[in-house]
Amino acid sequence: MRFRSRTPPRSNPVRVLLGTFLILTVSAATDAMAAGTWSTTGSMTAARSTTATLLTDGRVLAAGGCGAFDIFDDCLTVLASAELYNPATGTWSATGSMSVARWFHTATRLLDGRVLVAGGFDSAFANLTSAELYDPATGTWSPTGSTSVGRFGFIATLLLDGRVLVAGGSANGTSAELYDPATGTWSPTGSTSVGRFGFPATRLRDGRVLVAGGGANNTSAELYDPTTGTWSPTGSMSVGRFGFPATLLMDGRVLIVGGGANGTSAELYDPTTGAWSPTGSTSGRFFSTATLLMDGTVLVTGGSPNGTSAELYDPTTGAWSATASTTACCFSSATLLLTGRVLVAGGFPNGTAAELFNPSPLLAAVLPTSRSVQVGTPAIAFATIINTGTSTATGCQISPGTTLPASFAFQTTNPATNAVTGTVNTPVDIPANPANPALAKQTFVFTFTPTAAIAPTDVRLNFFCANAAAAPILSGIDTVLLSASTTPVPDIVAISATLKNDGIVIIPGTTGTGIFSVAAMNLGTDATLTVSVDTGAANLPVRLALCQTDPMTGQCVTPTVPTASPVATTINANAMATFGIFATGTSTVPFVPEMNRIFVRFTDAGGVPRGSTGVAVQTQ
Repeated sequence: MRFRSRTPPRSNPVRVLLGTFLILTVSAATDAMAAGTWSTTGSMTAARSTTATLLTDGRVLAAGGCGAFDIFDDCLTVLASAELYNPATGTWSATGSMSVARWFHTATRLLDGRVLVAGGFDSAFANLTSAELYDPATGTWSPTGSTSVGRFGFIATLLLDGRVLVAGGSANGTSAELYDPATGTWSPTGSTSVGRFGFPATRLRDGRVLVAGGGANNTSAELYDPTTGTWSPTGSMSVGRFGFPATLLMDGRVLIVGGGANGTSAELYDPTTGAWSPTGSTSGRFFSTATLLMDGTVLVTGGSPNGTSAELYDPTTGAWSATASTTACCFSSATLLLTGRVLVAGGFPNGTAAELFNPSPLLAAVLPTSRSVQVGTPAIAFATIINTGTSTATGCQISPGTTLPASFAFQTTNPATNAVTGTVNTPVDIPANPANPALAKQTFVFTFTPTAAIAPTDVRLNFFCANAAAAPILSGIDTVLLSASTTPVPDIVAISATLKNDGIVIIPGTTGTGIFSVAAMNLGTDATLTVSVDTGAANLPVRLALCQTDPMTGQCVTPTVPTASPVATTINANAMATFGIFATGTSTVPFVPEMNRIFVRFTDAGGVPRGSTGVAVQTQ
């Protein structure tokens, strides 16, 4: 089978990569969302209104909840089932079910990654005292003691020492207890001064826990001190509230929004003074969500009566602004993902629907996505930031999001010539181009210069502007797999080329075969390498095969027929090798370029990654 590869020129191999790389960036922008907009993602396996817990690996656990409501918003069906959302694939899958059905429970991720679920009420609407632990490694649940009283509409807060504080709720609104994960037991702790129901709790920076409201006329607030196990009063809110969220801001203050009879007001709590102050008004919400975004702003969604609307709060100005609306109304969950996006799922009236909020107008991509250098040698790569917004993004720059023993520098480049422009580490403005956002871009070159050995690390990069949140972090697109050694090592700079030169592999039909080529140049020392192909974290319905090709004819040479097994090859210093990659579909692959991708990886004899590249894939 003949496969003609596109290869970069042999001279200045790193600089000539940028032209191909820009194609990848633009294609990723095609499907990306602009600032403050929503996109649909996979539907839940069952309609539910419940908790959502971010796991340590980036997945999200939704457990139990209400599966259906009547016209009075009363729950008709309480669930025991649970499911997981995988951001890498945008899909939900069933996981182990709890031992009992429960709703209005709490779900708390422990320090060891397990999830504690407690209380709520069951299918007979009886208050539950039972608690269970979910183990993400096995997808199973196990019992873990019982609380002293049944609770729903209560709080569960992870303390700094790993214990969990549970307080309030319907049955005995003043009592509180502590769960110890080391022993799996519960013990009483100090009681609150008043009974509370439907209220939030916020762990402050110093480890104390703030609770407030919890009743139509309850304006009071108090602080729990884990070192003494006691509560003490603090300043009162201006109005009584229940059914409202509280969010710890980056400066340590706490934002509360809406709730109850006065759903339009918002207030800030200052732990240094114990006082509350007003901070603008929202459109009016009851049982809404509030999520702290990576740039420090807060996204507020859902809740009655303005269920589908969403707003952003800026702590630096105290101002609220409307953003795009969701399809969810009430009792949905909101979870900040590791990429910076927000997953909103479940609730009613669209109980299985899930959506993603992208808070930034910025998109970014990097090439090459892997560098492997000797200590003291700069690892050079290129980046592009695209401004999909409607106004100029000011003061745009790049900074490492991962701490490394390496110096970092960036500088703008001319996308037409790759020539360096501007000055080192100087931010730049990126004008908007609403008619063609792909043209509203700035290209950069950046370097890491290691000062010590670095094990292979997927380095997160912050692409941000003074007036825009950082671009979503997408592994293999705007991250770089970096390693450094004290001795000379191979350093494979790899690029991919698709048939339409757009960074997307098209599989014709659901069972056709799509193809692309890879050119790999070794900027390091001679090495025997293993070349493999995979779909990363996504479990895509494709069969993959590869072969090394003759760069002049595109003919498969090692082996002569594409194989699903890894291919071993030797690439000497400053030499180049080319490869053909074949993707055969077994079902439909939707166009989600940030998730549905094919990766080609180069590893040395010790299994250490020395290079990688990737493309988007879809059926058509």
